[in-house]
Amino acid sequence: MKKSYTASLITDKNGNRDIRIESGGKTKHIWGRYGSRRELELAEKHSSQTIPVLIGSGLGEGLGRLLETSERPVIVVDREEAIIKASGTKARYDDNPRVIWLEGESAQEVVAAIDRTSKKHGLPVEILRIPFYLRLDPDFYSEVEKLLSGNIPEQKPVTSWPRFRTEKPRILLMTSQYFLMGEIEAACSRLNIPHRLLNIDSKESDLGSFVNRVIGTITAFKPDFVLTVNHLGVDQEGYLNTILHKFGLPLASWFVDNPHLILPLYSRQADENTALFTWDADRMESLAEMGFSKIFHLPLGTDQSRFKPVDGCHRPEWKSDISFVGNSMVHKTAKRLEATGVTGALAQRWNEIATEFGRFSEPSVRHFLKQNYPELYEQFQSMASPVRKLAFETSVIWQSTLEYRLSCVKKTLPFSPLIVGDDGWHSLLPPQGWKYHGELSYYDDLPGFYPCSKINFNCTSQQMKGAVNQRVFDVPACNGFLLTDHRQQISELFEPEKEIVFYRDIEEIPSLVEKYLNDREARLKVVKAARKRILAQHTYDCRMERLTEIMRTTFS
Repeated sequence: MKKSYTASLITDKNGNRDIRIESGGKTKHIWGRYGSRRELELAEKHSSQTIPVLIGSGLGEGLGRLLETSERPVIVVDREEAIIKASGTKARYDDNPRVIWLEGESAQEVVAAIDRTSKKHGLPVEILRIPFYLRLDPDFYSEVEKLLSGNIPEQKPVTSWPRFRTEKPRILLMTSQYFLMGEIEAACSRLNIPHRLLNIDSKESDLGSFVNRVIGTITAFKPDFVLTVNHLGVDQEGYLNTILHKFGLPLASWFVDNPHLILPLYSRQADENTALFTWDADRMESLAEMGFSKIFHLPLGTDQSRFKPVDGCHRPEWKSDISFVGNSMVHKTAKRLEATGVTGALAQRWNEIATEFGRFSEPSVRHFLKQNYPELYEQFQSMASPVRKLAFETSVIWQSTLEYRLSCVKKTLPFSPLIVGDDGWHSLLPPQGWKYHGELSYYDDLPGFYPCSKINFNCTSQQMKGAVNQRVFDVPACNGFLLTDHRQQISELFEPEKEIVFYRDIEEIPSLVEKYLNDREARLKVVKAARKRILAQHTYDCRMERLTEIMRTTFS
């Protein structure tokens, strides 16, 4: 759906220009910081062997650079009248015969014109997109990209190498963020699994570069399959899927966050070539309903080389009887709710929905609304875009987590807990009876922090009503004692009371805290048993062995 907006040209104190977009009371910029510079960098990615197709004219800086560096025509796909007027780009190049400006009524009409130009000059086209345009009119610009995909310069895939023929499969690790990939890379190295990391920001990279990098890496490395985490590195339009099909390569995507808040943004989601791994067994049935057929349960784990015992507590300010590490969810929830743009009854009853969601076992906000608030479900379904729907679902989960987390933490106040997290905790808890510490680094600080507390307290996010979080593995791995909330899947991972101590009801928290604060031997006994289990079954080495075996069995 095309957005309604106004546009104006701005220049910062350093001379960088940008286009300011104002819509619905909100202000955004096409490029953000270093606007002009980023547009020039986009133009410099152009291959001299192709005809550049600019998806959006932006400031006109990229178009100018392309005209300077090549004698070939430059195609501009832009029908944003407000931006064109603000930048003056079209008027500036109106008399240049090498600039082909396309503003067709439909994507099909525009692509037909591009195809004619390509054939006339005997050259393929290369897409250079300004990502902001896909948010202004996704139905038009995304469709142009999809229809043009056949014109992107292709390298003929080498499909002759054998798959899964060696003892250790070759894995192409693909991401657009470094989330969890460090742990996976380290596990692959320890297991002697051949692997290569391809880090691509698919939201910012132009399509031609994205395709060429993927094809080039696959051709050179010849993997048995591609692995992503939370679909990071997978483009939402489906080009990676097309490439993998041409090579006959399967995709493994390991979800360690709610897949239903991620997958709806991706086109062509369900595919026989894709295996989904989910940290939460409760998600398997709903993923099958989305059309996926290869779904496997793969819990989180720990990196035993990072979370390992240390000799004593080296930071006096970390020492405590009981501590909790976690976000208050105050600021995160407020920002997510603002992003929904929700109004009317859905906005008025949002708090009630979040509270009630926390009391039910249903993990999906969408299904929860349909079952328990049918009078509001229609308004939810009519929200302007999938992005806003997902923002609403996320805001409900986060607010529910805030309320649940606060109710649990309050039960520890008689024991003067150390709370580690953002400053939102000050607005939730009374001024006395607890100590505050700012956020700590997961990698640099937490392995040394956990052993400093007699009890590491845990209360799980409401996005996983049956699964366990990372802390359940990390704390015992470095010889820390954990008191956590009960989750249905926890008994499949640990032996209750012997390897894990949990509360089923928040009213049990004070008595359990008191019991284990006063029984050091009992704490040490549980920690020893838990760590033994974790090292044997719950490291990322174990998870990668399981994942690779499933991929071999499923796709060889």
